[in-house]
Amino acid sequence: MLRIAIILLLLVTLIQAAEINYIMALKSPATDETFKQAREDVEAVGGKVNYEFKTAFKGVLVQLPSQEFTAFNSKSYVDFMEPDQSGK
Repeated sequence: MLRIAIILLLLVTLIQAAEINYIMALKSPATDETFKQAREDVEAVGGKVNYEFKTAFKGVLVQLPSQEFTAFNSKSYVDFMEPDQSGK
């Protein structure tokens, strides 16, 4: 019984710590400073910026721990965030 509880706890921890790719759209005007701040904030929580969109669309493709989604979605420079659906 204890083994089952430990296994379940580990599975829950792994699921919560899963990193997910998100598209983070930045509010206008998205300056170089905005991109820099977004990168620093993502890296500060153990995430990674995989790509910066700087032409028609201003945003970044980020990999974040799933529990960070809500915190980033409420940042002042974020217009919206959504899970990356590429390849589906």
